[in-house]
Amino acid sequence: MYLQEKNISKRLVVKKDKLGEFRMLDKLEYEGYVGTVNYDKKADYYTGEVEIDGRIYTYEGDSLEELQEDFEDIVDSIIAFEDMGDDEDEEE
Repeated sequence: MYLQEKNISKRLVVKKDKLGEFRMLDKLEYEGYVGTVNYDKKADYYTGEVEIDGRIYTYEGDSLEELQEDFEDIVDSIIAFEDMGDDEDEEE
């Protein structure tokens, strides 16, 4: 878990990691997919988008951790859905 978050713009966030070093975060990565990170300072809310097979999926959260969780849930759901389709194709 990250110890500290700081908003430095609408799109970039600086995070302090376990070693105490600050890093900029402008994307999320999971299972080979890359999604965006957007921060709305007025709303104090994070959103993002990921493109999977030509479709745009959005995710959101009150914190970076929630944003990451929602991003991973979407990717996992798409992978599971694709796996279901693969299973049905094999049965035919």
